[in-house]
Amino acid sequence: MAHKIHLVDDLLHFASTSKARSVVSAAAISFAVCHLVVLAAGPTSVAAAGDLDAELPRRLVYIAAVLARFVVPLCIMIVGMMHGRSKSHGS
Repeated sequence: MAHKIHLVDDLLHFASTSKARSVVSAAAISFAVCHLVVLAAGPTSVAAAGDLDAELPRRLVYIAAVLARFVVPLCIMIVGMMHGRSKSHGS
């Protein structure tokens, strides 16, 4: 008889719930939105020397979107998992 690891069983059960699927979907959508912002605010290849004031906000949005592209989905996953586990332990 094979030895079962309860941690793996619990993780598979949690991943199969509709709550976990909605968390993963929300994380994927947030990644896609941030990725589109990164593509839209990408740095231009040729910037005029006098146009640096107009280029600065675009670069700030670009840097924030690059960082948010990975941080926001990760935070959504962590909060969703913590919220799902606290609900399952309370029942």
